[in-house]
Amino acid sequence: MTSRRRYRMYQAETGISYRYGFAFDRRVVRPEGQGSGTDFVFMVTADQDVPFVMRVFLADRALEAWSKAHGSGLSSSEQYAAAKLRLLQAFDQELSLRDKWLACVVDETNLDELLGPLQLV
Repeated sequence: MTSRRRYRMYQAETGISYRYGFAFDRRVVRPEGQGSGTDFVFMVTADQDVPFVMRVFLADRALEAWSKAHGSGLSSSEQYAAAKLRLLQAFDQELSLRDKWLACVVDETNLDELLGPLQLV
């Protein structure tokens, strides 16, 4: 049985129309000094151009800070939500994401802001 990726459409504030789908996640250690965490990998197409890969890095230190501040950890679904919300934020703020495919990061400085609208606590 083959699995089919489910794609979504997103009209960014930049005026670019995106089509994206979650591909997979994997544990990594980022060599840029970001430490260990999880890369959430998305297949993205901007304005019907050639598809490219976007990685959203969710730092372990962000999860530790969340747990310490809120008294409980985030479920795998909540971690995915943080990564997806960071991806959508990048769609709204960046004009050339293809050049920033490793620049999307969820860390202790933005996790609360990203998940705030979900009212998890």
